[in-house]
Amino acid sequence: MHTDFSEADAALAILDKRNSSRPVTDSDWQALFLTEPYQRLKKRETAMQRAFTDEDFKKFLLSDELLKQRAALASTVQAWKHADLLAAATRILQYLPAESVIRTKVFPLIKPLHNSFVFDMDTDPAIFLYIDPSESPESFKNTVGHEMHHIGLSSVDKQYERKVASLPPAAKRVAGWMGAFGEGEAMLAAAGGPGIDPVATASREEKDNWARGKREFNEDLGKVSDFFLQVLDGRLQGDAIDQKASEFFGLQGPWYTVGYRMAVIVEKRYGRSTLIDCMRDSRLLLVRYNSAAQEMNQHSAPQQSGGAAQALALWPREILEKTQAPAE
Repeated sequence: MHTDFSEADAALAILDKRNSSRPVTDSDWQALFLTEPYQRLKKRETAMQRAFTDEDFKKFLLSDELLKQRAALASTVQAWKHADLLAAATRILQYLPAESVIRTKVFPLIKPLHNSFVFDMDTDPAIFLYIDPSESPESFKNTVGHEMHHIGLSSVDKQYERKVASLPPAAKRVAGWMGAFGEGEAMLAAAGGPGIDPVATASREEKDNWARGKREFNEDLGKVSDFFLQVLDGRLQGDAIDQKASEFFGLQGPWYTVGYRMAVIVEKRYGRSTLIDCMRDSRLLLVRYNSAAQEMNQHSAPQQSGGAAQALALWPREILEKTQAPAE
């Protein structure tokens, strides 16, 4: 893992010149445009068919609004440079199959869009992070850990692809989208265990959203379940499948909240090694969750009549059978 702040440093150098009323030269711009993070960002935005030119980026760095953020951005960059990302990587490895590989570059960037993402997963994985002055070094470390889990898990994707290759097209699409519960698994991995708050370093908005997800777990599981069934019976086809599935990402939607709750339940009941087996085959996560949830529902049945507990929602057998989910 290699962390590269060169784009941010070059951008701050330009902002420093502007702040002291010194001229920004062509060599200053070239120092920025030739950094690997900038070049890779440009490649990604072009691949996404988004307009991205050096001239537009100049306008962004020459804006009065960004200049006002100079001091906060500089302070954030310095703080992030001292974040212990090795510790984050070590934590993540405890939640990955032994055969997984994490090979990545981390690019913290000063850029117009306030988003973070992973790019070039198959060839040269890189984590792009918007430098947000409101994000602490611990939050930065957590975000990097989350994305590293995705990269590590993607290194064994081919195993799962082979397992589901012979499924009918609709069932194969569903089995593929079950892998999106990896967002929840990454939340658990980045936190470091079931007993640690996965949103401890998050913003108030994210914490409130996470609390909503906890309250509405059964409802959200039902929404994803209905989505799977619509695909399996042909009510959703083509691009409409991916459009609907994308709705479950959101700020931290069901792919995160439902995936996290299932992962925690499975780990607590069967142990981390079983959860890691579920990461190798996403269908198994639903099977193991159903089994554990049924036990929990039976155990809490006496309390349910008094309104003190709510039974956990289960995945319909039809989904597991049609995707040929592994038996217990």
